[in-house]
Amino acid sequence: MNDSRHNNINEGKEVQFKSKGIVTTLVMIAIIIVAALGMCNSYGFVNEAAKSRNVNYFDEYGFASVIADSSYALYYDSIKEDNKNASDILLNIDKNINEGYDEDYYSYIQDDFNSNINTFNSEFRGWKNGVNLGNLKYYYYNTSNSKTNTTLDESLKVENDNIDLSQLTTEKYRFYTVINFDSDGNINIGETIGANPEYLKSNIESQLMEIRSEYNTSYNDYENGYYNITMNPIKNMTVVYAVPEILNSYDNISWGMQNADMRGYEGIGAGVAFIIAGIIALVALIFPVKKAKNTLIFNGVSKIPFEIWIIIIGLTIAALGPLSGQLIKATLDGDLQLVFTEMIPNLIIPERLIWIFNFIIWLASYAAVFFFVLVFKYIFNIGIIEYIKTRTIFGIVLMFFIRIIKRTLNEVTKVDLREKNNKLIIKLLIINAVILLLITSIWFFGIPVVILYSIVLFFVIRRYVDKISEKYSKLREATSKIAKGNLDIKVEEDLGLFEPFKEDLQEIQKGFKRAVDEEVKSQRMKTDLISNVSHDLKTPLTAIITYADLLKDENLSEEKRKQYIETLDRKAQRLQVLIEDLFEMSKATSGNINLNIENIDVVSLMKQTLLELEDKLEEANLAVRKNLPEGKVIVPLDSQRTFRVFENLVINMTKYAMPNTRVYVDISESEEEVKITMKNMAAEEITFNVDTIAERFVRGDESRNTEGSGLGLAIAKSFVELQGGKFNISVDGDLFKVTIVFYKIK
Repeated sequence: MNDSRHNNINEGKEVQFKSKGIVTTLVMIAIIIVAALGMCNSYGFVNEAAKSRNVNYFDEYGFASVIADSSYALYYDSIKEDNKNASDILLNIDKNINEGYDEDYYSYIQDDFNSNINTFNSEFRGWKNGVNLGNLKYYYYNTSNSKTNTTLDESLKVENDNIDLSQLTTEKYRFYTVINFDSDGNINIGETIGANPEYLKSNIESQLMEIRSEYNTSYNDYENGYYNITMNPIKNMTVVYAVPEILNSYDNISWGMQNADMRGYEGIGAGVAFIIAGIIALVALIFPVKKAKNTLIFNGVSKIPFEIWIIIIGLTIAALGPLSGQLIKATLDGDLQLVFTEMIPNLIIPERLIWIFNFIIWLASYAAVFFFVLVFKYIFNIGIIEYIKTRTIFGIVLMFFIRIIKRTLNEVTKVDLREKNNKLIIKLLIINAVILLLITSIWFFGIPVVILYSIVLFFVIRRYVDKISEKYSKLREATSKIAKGNLDIKVEEDLGLFEPFKEDLQEIQKGFKRAVDEEVKSQRMKTDLISNVSHDLKTPLTAIITYADLLKDENLSEEKRKQYIETLDRKAQRLQVLIEDLFEMSKATSGNINLNIENIDVVSLMKQTLLELEDKLEEANLAVRKNLPEGKVIVPLDSQRTFRVFENLVINMTKYAMPNTRVYVDISESEEEVKITMKNMAAEEITFNVDTIAERFVRGDESRNTEGSGLGLAIAKSFVELQGGKFNISVDGDLFKVTIVFYKIK
């Protein structure tokens, strides 16, 4: 009945233990979902904040880049000559490549030079097409040759090197500016509408400098020659640039104006994304790794190698950075739907799916942040060295090779001094010969030298091994004498390689002496055991015989007969308890017990024990003070044997604790163990030996007045140790204390 109840309790605890992992998993998922939903709900705020920023595209570097590229294209157009490429005019080339040395190397230098030239010409064609086909209108005037050209509808006039801009109106043009390039390549910004002249000048200068530095290249070789390529600055030219109110083509300008507020989206979107990521990281720092380890999801992600985690978190940072603003803008503007449509023609993507896509992106990103922080904490939980060995690609590969090397070295250098070692010597010689052959194989006469060297080395090593064998024989002789009982033998001579074994021999001698002392003690205990067993069995048996004879009296009154029968029954039960305890002790001592290990709640089991023995505690006038954890404490134990341990300890308190006092039962746990402490004040002065009180038939009352087998503490100690625990008894004055330690992992 009790076993069934214990099993049901344990099964319920196991189910509840598993449910903790499910609850923890749901909590972690909920945290990540809340973060992803919070990011999706922030889109409106990001949109309003980004649009509130007054961003002028014409003050941006992107527009200055278009101006710089276009200026070089127009400069070439103003000074170009027939049958000459852009590189011939815009680049300054100093080339002197020698052909008289290495033809292959010459070809390499020539190919490198041609590659640089071709790259420039290809880039220049793009600049030229852009200025002719885009939304940027122009008028240029080359002051050195008076050449002009324009794509403006208005006819501008040049008077005294000054351009009349009166025909350019703000109703037709949203932007125009005059850029003057002097004879040294310096620029000056004239009349400007739609942009800040200072910003425009600074940006254009930066872009021109970047263009020149990009195409400036050189190669120098003392033998094969050299080439230097530098880009000429734009000189003696005035350019009027204008952007109409109505854009007529899709180019960098139209895209830039359309996405002028992108930086606002990128900055604000990244800020919001990183704030939420920071909150997630903080929650992960607070979240206990102990609970996370009970979940399948964490056990899975924690096995991902750290190098892969670095890649994941790198991609996550990119997603949380500028890409976050681009995603937000593309979603709100409907561009994301267009992207999917372009990828799959005729595909209609509902707006709801777009938002689900966004939610999944943020869910994955914040999940990566949350679990990365947990994994980082987990590193310190299991130890940095252990984590590197088991959870990094580098560590796994390194340990693999170390195991191979160790296995190889052990196999090669394994020495058994009890046998002849010619095979080992030959094996080492073969390895040595192979090494020497590899070193000397380039010389023919080195081979006989290697053979002679190997023969000499064989005799040298054999002599050394023989000497080791001699020392080993002396060591074996000493150990043999110790084994035969000579525990006082001393080895005076030097054992060479085995010199450290002298200390081991001394420890062996001490160990044997301790064993002898223990055996003497054991024999004494056996004598006491026989005496105690005889006494404890004889006392109730004598009483049973006596009262049985008294019952034979026919003249015995009915009242006396009942009294004798009750006494007879009590003594018989006393004898039965003694025999059962003897049987349990015998099985525990011999190890002939099959343990049924299950995950049980020691807190619940202790409460059950105290409840079942409540009557005995009340009879003994003892008040129980419990200090137990509120939750469950799960430990793999045999519930029946553990209940017997608790029962024996509580019964022991009812027998020997001082009446009208308090007894204390404490349970505490750590990550690796559970400690159970039971304390009581002794009714009589404690004079017994603490080290022997838990031995068989040893009692605290030497008079043996209390009923019991004298096996209670011994059985409790044996059952604890059989389950891998520790059982300790300590005394402080009249305070009797029992401490039990069970380990959570076996």
